[in-house]
Amino acid sequence: MIHLERGLSEAVPSDLIGRKFDGVIARSENESIANGIQQIARWVVDLRGSFPPKRGALIDTDAAACARLAIDHFVERGFRRIVFCGYRGVDFSEARGDEFTRYCEEEKLDTDRFEMTLGETENTAIPIEGVLRHEAHAEVLETELVDWLQQQPLPTAVFACNDVCGRQVVRAAVKAGLRVPEQIAVLGVDNDEVICDLTNPPLSSIEPDSYRIGFEGAALLAELLASEGVEHGSTDRDSKTSASDKVDQQKDAACQRLTIPPRRVVTRFSTDVLAVDDPDLSSAIKFIRLHACRGIGVADIAKHVAISRATLERRFRVALDRTPREEIERIRLEHVKTLLLQTDYGLDRIASMTAYSKAPHLITAFRRQTGLTPINFRKRYRRC
Repeated sequence: MIHLERGLSEAVPSDLIGRKFDGVIARSENESIANGIQQIARWVVDLRGSFPPKRGALIDTDAAACARLAIDHFVERGFRRIVFCGYRGVDFSEARGDEFTRYCEEEKLDTDRFEMTLGETENTAIPIEGVLRHEAHAEVLETELVDWLQQQPLPTAVFACNDVCGRQVVRAAVKAGLRVPEQIAVLGVDNDEVICDLTNPPLSSIEPDSYRIGFEGAALLAELLASEGVEHGSTDRDSKTSASDKVDQQKDAACQRLTIPPRRVVTRFSTDVLAVDDPDLSSAIKFIRLHACRGIGVADIAKHVAISRATLERRFRVALDRTPREEIERIRLEHVKTLLLQTDYGLDRIASMTAYSKAPHLITAFRRQTGLTPINFRKRYRRC
């Protein structure tokens, strides 16, 4: 086995040219790299999902699932205008944009789509290939992006095709004098922590299931090698979720494509808002966010904003299609999820920190919302 650390746009190492490998797991950033890998490998499993090998498989994050997760994230926060920003000519961007547009039409949401285009002159001016060229060129298209954002009715939520694009949208919004997230909320894809945390304000992002993509890639390659009698190490896989179950085992099978749904939305400041025009409702929501885990009730919220409980309930239902009690529960359970994923705290301690009197009450509420127990949620979504 050979493992080499490489940059995204680097060519296949020269000392591998001319050699033959039974199988290669790769992430081909551009066509040149994809062609070079195919010349040295009998089977190729590509985890980038863009360049189909002649023999092997592609694995990619599910574009439809990303779009659905983005729309649900924004709708839950009260947005009714949700738009898409991406790169024209980039496969994953166009796939996510198409699925996004389809879902918006189904849900009858107010929407728009802006895709930054790489012209012929830019193709020669920028020496790198693939999506990196589009991302680099988008830096000089900031004025167009600023103009597009300024034309949007406010508030507007922006689903960006990836985190680089999301950072560009946030920067353009700030340059346009728009407040993020109050006027322009932005969500990226990939959850690249360096990009997301260094964006100002920090960028919310959809986290792909990278561990499963890598695991399924290895399982697929092992299965393909086994179909030809090539020795390989044994694998321990869940038969219900294994990618190899989806692959034709015939010797000369064409390239197969498998999509893996993303894990979750990692919420940071760029979408940490609820889009409401009612100042009383806005004040109530801020109060809930600050005090939900301190055991407040609906009466406390009504007292804080100085309106009747009945009026408060009605305004919540009209604006958010849920009750104040449901919003308190939602905020508490979001905090529970954070504690489950980022700490080793036991359920009793988490329950006391989120205003659940005992662990059984927490378990009941958590299962009602997610369909999972807190322990199963931690096992499924925690990285390590």
